[in-house]
Amino acid sequence: MANSELKNGKILIDDDINYHLKRIYNAYKGPKDVEGYERLRGLCDKKDISYEQLKRIKNFFDGFEGKNNETPYLLNGGTKMKSWVQNKLDNMRNNVNSKKKAMSDIGMPNQYQKEKLSTPSVKTDSHDSDTNKILRQEGIYRIKVLDDLITEINKNKKLCLTDNQSHQS
Repeated sequence: MANSELKNGKILIDDDINYHLKRIYNAYKGPKDVEGYERLRGLCDKKDISYEQLKRIKNFFDGFEGKNNETPYLLNGGTKMKSWVQNKLDNMRNNVNSKKKAMSDIGMPNQYQKEKLSTPSVKTDSHDSDTNKILRQEGIYRIKVLDDLITEINKNKKLCLTDNQSHQS
């Protein structure tokens, strides 16, 4: 999947989820070394969450074999947090897929391949947008194809001229 494009991505924590997590944190009076406590404490102080953190939370819920009313499950946000995390990850992944589909639909090849087919190397400004880089590479490729085509036409033209001269003699 396109997850590599999501690395270092961040999303805002919804007010509803933030309130939910703070309620759990404030209500908890048990030991502080229980799995999920430190994560919960950290999330209560943040306005956003990283893609990597979302994946870690999802991994916790996917691997949790206890009951939904057990302390680690609740400290990780419970069912509400589990659904929110899954929804956010799905949305982030779908956005990348939609972008790739749109690029593919407008004629940009290889959007779904992990490794792109080799294209002529192009020195680009570090401030170029990805779109400008792609368009420039496509343009250079087309120029090379046109150059090859013109070379072939000129070869054929010379052969025709040589052939006509030999027939006239």
